Amino acid sequence: MEEKEKQPEARQVQVVETERQLLCSRFSPDGAFLLAGGMDAKVHRWTEVEVEQKPEDNTKKAAEEVPQSRLEWTSLEPLEGHHAWVGALGFHPKEKKVFTGDSWGQLRCSDYEGDEPDLHWTIEQAHDGWLRQLAVDERHLVTGGRDGAVHLWDHSGKRLATWSGSEEIFALAIHPSGERVVFGDAKGIARVWDLKSKEITFDFVLQDFFKLSRLQDVCGLTHFLFVEEGRSLLAVGCSPTDGGNMQGIPTIDLIDLASGESRRRIQFGVENDAFITDAAWHPDGFVLCATSGVTARGSMVFLRLDEDEPFYTHTKIVNIHSLALHPDNERFLVTGTNRSSNGNGRRLNKEGEYAGNNSPIHFFELPNLA
Repeated sequence: MEEKEKQPEARQVQVVETERQLLCSRFSPDGAFLLAGGMDAKVHRWTEVEVEQKPEDNTKKAAEEVPQSRLEWTSLEPLEGHHAWVGALGFHPKEKKVFTGDSWGQLRCSDYEGDEPDLHWTIEQAHDGWLRQLAVDERHLVTGGRDGAVHLWDHSGKRLATWSGSEEIFALAIHPSGERVVFGDAKGIARVWDLKSKEITFDFVLQDFFKLSRLQDVCGLTHFLFVEEGRSLLAVGCSPTDGGNMQGIPTIDLIDLASGESRRRIQFGVENDAFITDAAWHPDGFVLCATSGVTARGSMVFLRLDEDEPFYTHTKIVNIHSLALHPDNERFLVTGTNRSSNGNGRRLNKEGEYAGNNSPIHFFELPNLA
């Protein structure tokens, strides 16, 4: 019997403990900062600093060794001012600004560098309810929300155009050309919005990203990613199988943007694995995925689009909310839920307090894929 080839391993280099759960985490364009939106209505910040590496023992030989140093992520004071869960975050590609949106519909633009970053502007009700997604390029900011609206803004917070529909927006992305936006709604309908004419030029149905189950509308769509220089689109999420206790098969669909036709669909895992909650495209031609399922399931999966099975799977971190690839393309992070997480009905601790959940940040180096 042929022995299965051992998969390459990603090396974990640091774990940062947090006090609250984090919904989205992203590295700044220069890679020097990490920002994450929290369920505590804060935008948490970290930066890399050089720290001295202490010897592992106290022997005379160790004392004579030249001290080594390494880079570690250390926390800065968070940005405050949101009123609810901060689940949408995007960076200005050139300036040290971050755009953030929360579940009450507020949109903010702030600096993220320094001890007391400046706030540039706030729009209290950019959306009527949850601001689900945002995307930024050199000219525009685009947001989509639970109210079924997609708004086009300039970087000063001026709204330039709006498209409105009847279904909640779950995914959106700006085309690399900066001329179009693709967004997808709760029923699995994707639309291409031309930013010059402000018209919908094309729409298509995403197969199996929606299911009516037990009188529930179950949306499986979570993200869009452009690949192949914008010729193709990755629809990311799951194919729902049950809406009672949400279950589904993690799914990626490679779509030809010119026709809206699926070129290839990749599914992995089992029903309990449910959603691909976050994904990133690596320029070497593979996608990094993070999943969260029931109960206390989670995985990191690396996939090449021309292969049927993942070439890397890691299942030691549960209920992963976000994944981010560092701009150097050699490192990445995932945020999961602490393993001793509390659900409804858990008892108070010895101090009479309810111990809330948190999201440890796990930093990894990519494995050698040569």
